Amino acid sequence: MAPRRAQFYTYGSDDSCTEVKKFIENAGILLEARDIKENPFSVNELANLIGYLDIKHFLNSSSKSYKKHGLDEKIPAQAEIIELMVADHTLIKSPIVCSKRLVTVGCNKQRIAEMLQIGPNGEATELIEPRKFNVRTPSSGGRSSMGRPSSRHSAHSRK
Repeated sequence: MAPRRAQFYTYGSDDSCTEVKKFIENAGILLEARDIKENPFSVNELANLIGYLDIKHFLNSSSKSYKKHGLDEKIPAQAEIIELMVADHTLIKSPIVCSKRLVTVGCNKQRIAEMLQIGPNGEATELIEPRKFNVRTPSSGGRSSMGRPSSRHSAHSRK
């Protein structure tokens, strides 16, 4: 089985983010790490990352810039906020961890572990296979998959 991969976006040297990164790597996940201070997002990259999710999840309300831009009082339109976030990376909550289709923002190890399907202590676990849906076919005896008589064989005989 190929190793699992994820993207890891952060900036600077934050102890909490470093701890989360080690947590993920210890589980055998290959991380593609990107320091968004050194290699910032473009407007399109950040817009695609956020997609249809609530932009508030991505905003760092602890940033000094958050109040400076008045975001504590009013959140402007998404396009405007994304431009602010690209111009000032400290407005972006970190880390952002992305797997194939899922995104987790912040240092919540439990959420990250659930998303990446790793143990709560960062140990590797078996990948949970997606559920396969059983398609029921009518069984013999004139019964449908729901246990009712099929339309071809009515419960009453015709005379």
